[in-house]
Amino acid sequence: MIDQGKAKELAKEAFDQWQAGQYEQARLLYEQAIPLADPQHYGLPGYYGEYACVLNHLGQDDGACAAMEKSLEAELAQGNAEGSPAVLVARYFLADQLRRLGRHERALDTLSPSIEHARGNWLTRVGEAHILHAMGRTAEARAAAGLAIANSPTPEKAAQLKENLRDVLGDPDMQV
Repeated sequence: MIDQGKAKELAKEAFDQWQAGQYEQARLLYEQAIPLADPQHYGLPGYYGEYACVLNHLGQDDGACAAMEKSLEAELAQGNAEGSPAVLVARYFLADQLRRLGRHERALDTLSPSIEHARGNWLTRVGEAHILHAMGRTAEARAAAGLAIANSPTPEKAAQLKENLRDVLGDPDMQV
């Protein structure tokens, strides 16, 4: 039964519990909220994403991965196109979760539509660089890192990305 008002109320309370470090309580609240949410409500992908963060805090990595998959599915089901900001972000976080779980091929497959539809997106390229680095594909990882930095929106962001991608880039003095 859909009750978007109740879903929103529970999700807000869950978010507050999460922020307060009450992860188990937040988990329980998200598990009540999500089934009540309207599948077309703009907040549903966010509920799944927040729930995934809570599950990660609880060490439930596979559950977090499943919630991130649901977040991506909800974004696409709501009509967000490949290459749109919402889908890029959902794919990035799912791919990063898969990378951290050692599922590198699946992570790269998850990110591939974003790479195809938003070639110049710096966030997508950061994810790609980290995945390729984890796979031992050093030259490709460095190329993706270079694209991330080259497409950063500001010089400050470029500096942050260089720091974030330090392991991928290798030599800190290397020009990209």
